[in-house]
Amino acid sequence: MIVFLVAVLAAASCINAQIPTEQPAFVEHAWSKYRLINLYRDAGLFTFFPYTLEQRNVLVSNAENAWVNFESKMKHHGQEANPYPALEHIRNNIETLTDEQIQLGLLDAFTRTRDAHTFMKLAGPYSCFFVTTGIFFQFIDGPGDMIQDPTIVIARPVDDEIFDLLRNTAYSRIRVGDQLLSINGLTFYQWKEKHRNVIGGSTESHSQRLALEYLTFRYGYRTPLPSEDSIKLKLKSRNGIIYEVDALHMSKHRYSCWKYSSKLYKHLTGVVLSIPLKNTVAVRANSHALSTTTVDDLTTSSQSTKSLVTPRHIRKRDQISQYQDTGRLSKRDLRISFYQTSILELSWTIWRPNDQNMGIIRLASFRCTSRTTNTQNTLEAILEVERLLKTVLKDTNSILIDVREGAGGCPIFANVILQFFKSDIEPLKVKYLINKVTSNMFSNSHEGLETSCDAWSKTPAGSKYSVLHYIVDPKELGTYNPIYDKPMGVFTNGNCVSACEVMTESVQSFGIGTVFGEDVTTAGAGANVWDLDPELIFYDPTDFKPMPFKKELTSDTKEIFYNKMAVGHRAFVRNVNHKEHPIEDIGIVSDVVIRPRLEDILSGGTINSQYDFIGNYLIKADKRPAKTF
Repeated sequence: MIVFLVAVLAAASCINAQIPTEQPAFVEHAWSKYRLINLYRDAGLFTFFPYTLEQRNVLVSNAENAWVNFESKMKHHGQEANPYPALEHIRNNIETLTDEQIQLGLLDAFTRTRDAHTFMKLAGPYSCFFVTTGIFFQFIDGPGDMIQDPTIVIARPVDDEIFDLLRNTAYSRIRVGDQLLSINGLTFYQWKEKHRNVIGGSTESHSQRLALEYLTFRYGYRTPLPSEDSIKLKLKSRNGIIYEVDALHMSKHRYSCWKYSSKLYKHLTGVVLSIPLKNTVAVRANSHALSTTTVDDLTTSSQSTKSLVTPRHIRKRDQISQYQDTGRLSKRDLRISFYQTSILELSWTIWRPNDQNMGIIRLASFRCTSRTTNTQNTLEAILEVERLLKTVLKDTNSILIDVREGAGGCPIFANVILQFFKSDIEPLKVKYLINKVTSNMFSNSHEGLETSCDAWSKTPAGSKYSVLHYIVDPKELGTYNPIYDKPMGVFTNGNCVSACEVMTESVQSFGIGTVFGEDVTTAGAGANVWDLDPELIFYDPTDFKPMPFKKELTSDTKEIFYNKMAVGHRAFVRNVNHKEHPIEDIGIVSDVVIRPRLEDILSGGTINSQYDFIGNYLIKADKRPAKTF
């Protein structure tokens, strides 16, 4: 029996629950060609709009009111996560600081709090730029501690465009599978800790994932662009040769952002910002391609970082075979093909149907975008999962929901699809900090916020937090009957955030299945988020105002190039065995940690030892006590 109001509730509880991880798509015609970063920097293009004092006050006031959940950050990360000293400095010097100092100072205040939901995005022209070394890395299974001594290798060939520009340099030595030894003379962990306040990350696992991205690329709208022209990498080839590469920072700009930003900048200042026409890559051939005989002196002993609980199992392989020649593995024809569905973020496949027969549902996010209409349709997404489980996946031995791409989205979808595996699943409750801003949000009744407004009236005077309450009344969500009774699991990593963590939490707390992870925990970003525009301005126009130049920096296709902010305001609280533990800053601890092996990367997609391991694990799970519906 299905009784569902998802279509009505989605606007209030799904769209606003997303964690904003979107990145401008690299459509070829949307971006320029790569240039050396110094060509843009020396031309003065990494600049900001001159804001009037009134506009500065709007920007800073919005930032000052964004911290409705900062005490959790202070508890877990200490004074370094306190945004108020930086905000106070900016407020006290608002008339004398440069626009660059204000913008980057606010960005620093947001990032250092390690809150994936409360964030700021910079405006153009600065935000129009993207910077990368073109070298991509991946964590793999290795002998060292996963946090303090992870094994990191080149994940795929160097970006084609960048390689064509740099083929006569040490870039020509880089091969897939080469191991990263150091960055500017520091181990990965040391380098990450040095840049922690710029990288962010709610948990160690989340920070690791963000650091790996930061090492490869940086978007100007969310990260300070590099002040240096290159970064020195020490690598070890698979045959044991150590070599160094000066990895150059290459930059490109987004045409639409530049069009609107440069036009406004000229209007405000009279200065024409010109893109440099030359695009020479002036580096010496084979520079910094120094090689020596390998010395394996980087393995360090260290204690593992502990979280709320310890993973039940961390898969480790034979250390010697980690670096063996894996050319023979390419003979095995097991390339994975995923099949599309009516939902853009949802695809499926069956792994090794002749033996393991494990059905895989892959979720790139929980945004539930209909392929037909390109709009959010939570009900369609739920019914699509139901259809898969009743048809193409019904005869599988197990189901794995792969959420390693991690993006958040709709917590309703995250909760409801688990009803197909087990009944009587209680949605997560939330709480919010009691202060002036949340008073303006929730003390008066708003459509779609009934449960949180009701919680305000039920919270005793003097309380620090609201009473626990559902983000949406469970009676309004309806129920679905279980249709799949064989073993299931969810596959996460440190990028699993928000709605992804909501689903993972329920799988673990209600004993629905096993939480597999590439990392020790998920991101620790379990909260409901609102964008400044339109939600915060609509629900709390007293504390939040539209950003400067909103009209001038909104394109004809509704792209946004002005400052943006978002606030994580209602924190999810765990159920059952972990009752009332927060997700924020702790994450969901993996039951089984399993990273890819080197041969997975070298095989070109024909091998997946992680799926092999999980498939065997879930087959054995059939011998354990069965789930009870």
